[in-house]
Amino acid sequence: MARKQFQEEEIEANLLPVMNVMFLMIPALLMAMEFAQMASINVSPPKFAAAAQQKDEQEKKDEKPLNLKVFVMEDGFRVSADGQQEGAEAGKSQDSKAPTIGLAKQGAPLTDYERYDYAQLEAKAKGYKQLFPNEQVVTISAEANIPMQTIIMTMDALAGRQCKIAKALKGEKIPDECLFWQPIVEGGAS
Repeated sequence: MARKQFQEEEIEANLLPVMNVMFLMIPALLMAMEFAQMASINVSPPKFAAAAQQKDEQEKKDEKPLNLKVFVMEDGFRVSADGQQEGAEAGKSQDSKAPTIGLAKQGAPLTDYERYDYAQLEAKAKGYKQLFPNEQVVTISAEANIPMQTIIMTMDALAGRQCKIAKALKGEKIPDECLFWQPIVEGGAS
């Protein structure tokens, strides 16, 4: 019996179509990156008790920090600085559960995001910023039923409505109209 000899044929790989596609995709992707510039807001996660024990050297300065806190409630904002509720008697951390800043639209449903007085909150933030020009951090907490859009609008009011930090993220100086632009959102408040 005669055996058939098997001959291997060499097939040449044609990489030209793949190279053409890559040649066209690289400039297109680079151009798309130029048009899609992104800006972000740094939001720090909630701090835990163990993390509070570790103090930075920066916090050990003689200057007392502001510790501005805003609590979003159904009936308005409660503002406190350095553990002292705005409007409370000296020595008491808080007088009542009443809001410091009431609603702009009394009786409006929670889904009406304009029910809160964001202009008065921004004015109060400007007052604190004049007293503490180097402070940038604010802690925001809310009742469980407060919509996320309300918290976002609260962050915008505390940062300042004219605050544009996109260029500052690229290394430029933070604009003077930016108030408290580094929010810490606390969860689980009731």
